[in-house]
Amino acid sequence: MAGLIVRVAEQEDHAALEALFRATTMGSLINLAVERDPDYFAGAFVQAAEPCVWAAFEPSGRAVGILSAGNRRVWLDGARDMRYLCDLRIHGDWQRSTLLSRGYRLLKREVFAPGEWAQTLVLEDNLRAIELLTSRRAGLPEYRSAGVYRTWLLPAQEADEESGITVRRAVAGDLVEMQRLYDEAVQRRCFGEMLSLDGLGEGRWHGLHLGDFIIAEREGRIVGMLGLWDQSAFQRLRVAGYSRVMAVVRPPWNAWAAIRGEVPLPPAGSVVPVRKVTAIACEKDDPTILRALMAEALRTCDDKLTLIGMSAADPLVPAMDGLRGRRDQGRHFLVGWEEEPPAWREPFAFDVARI
Repeated sequence: MAGLIVRVAEQEDHAALEALFRATTMGSLINLAVERDPDYFAGAFVQAAEPCVWAAFEPSGRAVGILSAGNRRVWLDGARDMRYLCDLRIHGDWQRSTLLSRGYRLLKREVFAPGEWAQTLVLEDNLRAIELLTSRRAGLPEYRSAGVYRTWLLPAQEADEESGITVRRAVAGDLVEMQRLYDEAVQRRCFGEMLSLDGLGEGRWHGLHLGDFIIAEREGRIVGMLGLWDQSAFQRLRVAGYSRVMAVVRPPWNAWAAIRGEVPLPPAGSVVPVRKVTAIACEKDDPTILRALMAEALRTCDDKLTLIGMSAADPLVPAMDGLRGRRDQGRHFLVGWEEEPPAWREPFAFDVARI
């Protein structure tokens, strides 16, 4: 650890951080790498209203570790600030070192207030990370289980929907009703981020515009909405490789997927073409409204896949029944060293576009 510099990352560190992201992957069966060029911090500001990025650098300037602990304003029986831990990466050359425990001790000392807890998500496929992070070894914080998070990666398809609901693209005159729907949906869930729809296209909504939202109406009244966010301008998911088993399984799987209209396994090295569903809000959490919105989204996705995520206990989950695509799960944790985490209840909210 001699000579290693651990400090707050700055804008000029982008190239070193991007190189670290390309050198580290997630998942055991399918190895995925996240690319954050041309500006790591554009994505960091999408993730958190107040980014707080710490990184470790060798004397040469090579980044070998990173962890983001930015603040977001969330709903938890009232508005409160809460940190979101994400972007944890340690270069392979340092994964057997004490860098992880050293980084967490630094966060506890320099960033976290006494008794403060954060939230995070870890993919269930990332078994080694879950085992390590929940071990409490070497001063690591407690990772308290706080629910299961489901994601669906869906190809273009026709989906059944209930009559009586019409869908269309959002226009400027919808913004007041959209904000009302969003605020009400957030306050029916724990940890939902409180956001203003003003300033779409910039800042926290970088690259997402009003015309990227789909509106659901019933008898001329707006009852639901969601946004379709193409983040490829600042964040991409690349298939870095496959485990030996998956490399063998991939050709027959793709042959079957072509027949059934399922999601194929792309070649190693390719970018996954995806739009992320964001800002989901349906009146009275009616899944038939989300089903109508998703039916329109899946009819108009061109050559892109559509990614949506929510708590496994969310009342909107039945809207996903029967849709073709890849289903994955992650584990939601509250993370802290002292006292008890904040009280919460299902369903919890987490926007897949801000992971």
